[in-house]
Amino acid sequence: MVLGVVVAALLALPAIQAYSTGEEREPFLATGHIETVAQPRGQFTPATEPVSACVGNVQLSSDQGEERHPTIAQAFDGSFVVAYDKQVSPLTGHIYFLRSTDNGDTWTEVWNTDTEAGDMNTGLQNWPAICNVPGGNALFGSWNDEAQGIIFFINVSDPASAASYEAMLGGYDASDWDYDRSMFTVEAYSPQRLSVGHVGHVIYAGYDLPSASQIITFTTGYQGSFGITGDEDYPLSYNNEIGITDNYFWLAWDSPDEDTGNSYLVVKWGDPDEEGDAHLWPETEFHSGASYMDPAFDASGTNLVMVYMSNDNIYGDWDLAVKYSTDEGSTWQDGSFPSQPQVDEKSPEIFMSGSTVFCTFVREGNLYLTKSTDLGQNWEEPERINDQDGTVVEEPGAVAISEGGIVWEDTRNGNIDIYYAPLPTAILNVESVSGGFGLSATVSNTGTVAAENVEWSIQFSGLVFLGNTAGTIPVLGPGETETISTGLVFGLGPSTITITVGGASRSFSGLVLGPLVLGL
Repeated sequence: MVLGVVVAALLALPAIQAYSTGEEREPFLATGHIETVAQPRGQFTPATEPVSACVGNVQLSSDQGEERHPTIAQAFDGSFVVAYDKQVSPLTGHIYFLRSTDNGDTWTEVWNTDTEAGDMNTGLQNWPAICNVPGGNALFGSWNDEAQGIIFFINVSDPASAASYEAMLGGYDASDWDYDRSMFTVEAYSPQRLSVGHVGHVIYAGYDLPSASQIITFTTGYQGSFGITGDEDYPLSYNNEIGITDNYFWLAWDSPDEDTGNSYLVVKWGDPDEEGDAHLWPETEFHSGASYMDPAFDASGTNLVMVYMSNDNIYGDWDLAVKYSTDEGSTWQDGSFPSQPQVDEKSPEIFMSGSTVFCTFVREGNLYLTKSTDLGQNWEEPERINDQDGTVVEEPGAVAISEGGIVWEDTRNGNIDIYYAPLPTAILNVESVSGGFGLSATVSNTGTVAAENVEWSIQFSGLVFLGNTAGTIPVLGPGETETISTGLVFGLGPSTITITVGGASRSFSGLVLGPLVLGL
C-alpha cells in the first residue's frame, strides 16, 4: 500500500511472550513521529448542498444512510467545524467536515476523507475527534481507519480550505498490534501539548488486552515525536476520556469488577516527559456498592470535573453523579446533579471553561443541557435541546459538546442524521498575551450571548513587586474582544503569570526585568 502520507514509525515490537512472576515487565509504551507530505487533490467539490437552519434544531446531514459519531469545535477564526462518519459499504466509509461562519445558522461541507491521500478512498474511516488549539491558530484532529489499521491526524491552519486539511495530514500504522479501535477523543492545551485517546484491542509485548484505554501524547508539538501508552493492569476498560491540565495528561475510564459484577472508575495522570509508561503513573479508583460508568471528563487550568452514570440509589436506575477537583486531582469532592428518580439518565458529555461546566445527557430519548458555574457543585435545571420528542440516539459517541455548540445523532427522519444546536451562553477565553512595558491580554467571548460584569485578574508569581491587577469588563458581547492590561510592572526574575477572566484561566511563563515582561 502506498500512502499519500508518510506513516509514523513505531518502535520495533517484540514478539508476543508470556511473563511469569518476578520476570522483568515489558512496558506498554511506544513512540513515533509524524512526517507529513502535502498532496492536496486540487479543487474540492462538496458532496452536499449548503445546509440551512430550520426552526429550533439544525439538520446537518440528510443522506438515506446513517451518519454517526459527530464532533464539534470552534476554530481559531471564529467559525464552527463539525465532523462525522458515514459508512457506505462493509469496508468503506469516510469522515465529512462541515463549517459554519454564522454561528451555526448555515453549514457547508468543506472537506471529506474520500481522497487518495493516505489511500483513504479505499478505507473505512470512523470515530472522528476535533478541537481548537489554544494560541496555535490550528484545528487538531484524529480518527480511525478500521480497514487499513491506521490512526490519522490533522493539523488544519485554514478551516475554510480543503487543501489545508490535507497539507498537514499524518498517520500512524497500528495494524499489527492495536485492533478494533473506537471512542476517539482529542485535547489541546497549547500548540506543544496535544493528546489523542481511544480504546483498542491490544496484542503487544506479551499482552492480550481486549479493551485497553490508551493515550497518545505530544509534548513538543504536532510535528514532534509522540508517545502511545496505556496500563495493562486494566485489560477491560471502556469509555476512555482524556484531559490536559497545567502539569499533567489525564485518562479516565470505567472497568468491571470481577468480584462484585459492578463497574468502577479509574483516573490516571502523569507527565510523559518524566515517565512515558502510563502503567507507572499514579491513579485513583472510585468504587461503591453499585456501578459507576461512562465518565465524561474535562480539565481547565488545575481544575478537573467528571460527570458519570451511577445506579447507587434506592431505585437502581441510572442517575448522573459529579466529582470535581481544584488541585489537579490531589483531592476530589462530590457535586450535586439534578437527576430525576426512577428515570435513566445516560451518556453524559461535558465542556468546561474555567469554573463553568456544561453537561449534556440523554433521558428517555431526549437530549438535555445543564450548566454549573462552580465546577459541578450546583447545577441549573436541565433544558431539553431536541425539538422532536424521543428521537435522540443513546450510544457511545452519539453526542458531542464544545464551545461551538452541541451535535447529536437523531432518528426523527427514519434513519440516523446529525443535528446541531448552539450553546446558549457566553464563553470567555484568554486568547493571547503580550509583554514589553507591562503586560496585556486579549479576552474574547465566543459564546452566543453577552457576558456582563466580567471580573478579571492578572497575577505574577516570584519576585514581582508591582503588576498584580484586577478589574471588571462591563459588557462583552458575542464575538467581541477586549484588551486588559497591568499598567506598571516591576520585578526581577522568572514568573508564572496567571490570567483569570470570569472563571476561565490561563498561565504563561515569562521573565520580569524591572518594568519589562519578556519571554512570553
